[in-house]
Amino acid sequence: MNKTFQTLTRILALSLASAAFLPGPTAATAGADGKKAWTVEDSFRTKSLRDLQVSPGGDRLLFVMSERDLGENTGYSSIWLWSRDSVEPRPLTDVKGSASSPRWSPDGSRIAWLGTDEQGLGLWTMNGDGSGKKRLTGLERSNAYLSYSGPDNGLSWSPDGKALAFSAAGPRVYPHDIDPPHLPTGNDVMIIDRLLHKAVYFYSDLRRTHIWTIPTSGGEASQLSSGDYDYHSFSWSPDGKFIACVSNQTGADDFNSNTDIFLLPAKGGEARRVTETGGPEYQVRWSPDGSRLAFEGRERSGRSKESDSELIKIYTMDVDGGEPVNLTRTLDRWANGFEWDPRGASVVFTVQNEGRVELHSATADGAASNAIISERGQVGDFSVTDDGTIYYVYGDFTRADEIYRIDANGSGREQLTNINTPILEDVSVLDAEHFSYDSFDGLRIDGWIMKPVGFRQGETYPLVLDVHGGPHGQYGYRVSPSLQEYAAHGYAVLFVNPRGSTGRGQAFSDLVVGDIGGGDYRDVMTGLDVAIERYGFIDTENLGVTGVSYGGYLTNWITTHTDRFKAAVPVSGISNLVSAWSEGANFLWFESDMEKMPFEDYETAWEVSPLKYVRNASTPTLFINGRWDFITSLNQADAMFVALKKLGVDTQIALYPHEGHGVGRQPKHTADYHRRRIDWFDKYLK
Repeated sequence: MNKTFQTLTRILALSLASAAFLPGPTAATAGADGKKAWTVEDSFRTKSLRDLQVSPGGDRLLFVMSERDLGENTGYSSIWLWSRDSVEPRPLTDVKGSASSPRWSPDGSRIAWLGTDEQGLGLWTMNGDGSGKKRLTGLERSNAYLSYSGPDNGLSWSPDGKALAFSAAGPRVYPHDIDPPHLPTGNDVMIIDRLLHKAVYFYSDLRRTHIWTIPTSGGEASQLSSGDYDYHSFSWSPDGKFIACVSNQTGADDFNSNTDIFLLPAKGGEARRVTETGGPEYQVRWSPDGSRLAFEGRERSGRSKESDSELIKIYTMDVDGGEPVNLTRTLDRWANGFEWDPRGASVVFTVQNEGRVELHSATADGAASNAIISERGQVGDFSVTDDGTIYYVYGDFTRADEIYRIDANGSGREQLTNINTPILEDVSVLDAEHFSYDSFDGLRIDGWIMKPVGFRQGETYPLVLDVHGGPHGQYGYRVSPSLQEYAAHGYAVLFVNPRGSTGRGQAFSDLVVGDIGGGDYRDVMTGLDVAIERYGFIDTENLGVTGVSYGGYLTNWITTHTDRFKAAVPVSGISNLVSAWSEGANFLWFESDMEKMPFEDYETAWEVSPLKYVRNASTPTLFINGRWDFITSLNQADAMFVALKKLGVDTQIALYPHEGHGVGRQPKHTADYHRRRIDWFDKYLK
């Protein structure tokens, strides 16, 4: 059996390797603007801009640029510097390297960052102009599945600039040697005695994450935190005495995700608990005067490690204790990505709102809040200067992310970069039209329709319905390579935000709890009916459906509950809620969104499982899955695949070795699955 499996794996790997070089499906030649249509290759041209860090004084800006090289089948990240006296930003680290988490020293003369070289991951410093690079120490990261926020991969300078704090894995405590992202090469037995033995990708190394410090002049790193706990998401106090961080010290972190805020004495000593709430706390930041803390958190107990129904909120509280103040209570929207303003009077943060990601500010006492940016686009990372000026990443449906600057009151917007401009100059990037509709029960739902490249009035076009994951996420105003690919190949594209999505408030998000595959399915199908009635160019006889993660689950649910679709492509989906609960790393999701464990009610778990209804399915289906996906196990696709084969329905699995959730670790694999997905739709819809 083992030899057979190994042989099949080798054959599959060879077929995938060769398929990745096959020409993809032919896109439309040009859009109405005369530019060429978007291709799968174009999806790898856009660059991600993140981790903005304004220098003391506000005249320079650091950011991380990430890109994926399809030809070399790898990704790169580099640190760039923009300054007021330069025309274009310039790289400070190797553009073909791996660098992240840049942080200015308190006086702005030096930069600390994390970078990988031939020795592995290390903590580095350099001068403010990129010269004088020095590796301070090597470090290792654990792949253990922590809380929603995960380990803060950033760094924190001591206020006097003499030391750096960083997070890294503690000693190995189990005999097996798992070295993600590679498969183990040894033959040791894995002894499993923890529920969290699975990571998002592959098995967990089960190492604890701790906070360490090291002198910036060089020397040995010292482990500051201790014990059988994880410590992460940290911030050094302005007086240098403490490091605020989060840690789950319930003694049952295999069973819950309830992290609290702790203060670690910077010179060593016992951690002091600051919060002891029913829900988890996440990222934490000191106020400029050191008297208060701002943090992300939730109020409810029993939260999932990701895709939870409860909206993330922004809080402040006195360092010495007291009741936390919810700054986002009146907004009733998912909020995160926050910073103190330089005076400490308010906190700036992003808000998800009906497909937009806006930038808001609230006074530290929660008395008032206002929107700084509320356009039909999405704000990414941002950084606030000493005078309140805000640097931020922004994009929308037709403009890929760039960096902008804006005054604290929202005026004086200025675009600073043109990093993603080249793709806009030669590729037709299509807009999407927003529409809203009343669902089956009168609930208001947001939806968008994208016309295909080369659209002509009076003609009809096949349509792809794309369902977002989560279920607690949102589609909205940003360039989506996948949606652009569909439209470039002659498809109309429909996408909606059904109940459970994060952009319409807590009650809207909670509507999916205990009702997955119920109201959200009907929201999506009602949206399809409304779009067909409103837009006469949709070919109702040629409909396709796809989705990733929870979108894959709903795709499976759709194909087992209606025969309206001619083709389906579930990516990293779920089919059996009874088994998915124990197969995945995030078993807490079922408990939070179904409010029970499956063995407490197997009937309900089976009732909401697409596999139960698979005998009704007749839609040709291509399953996409990573081999080491431990968010939605390969077994979930296998079960549907075998059943459909037995039922005589045309079906395939595209299985990608050394891939995890969403098949995004290797660019050639991602490109291959995007091409196969379009090929599948072309086969049945054209």
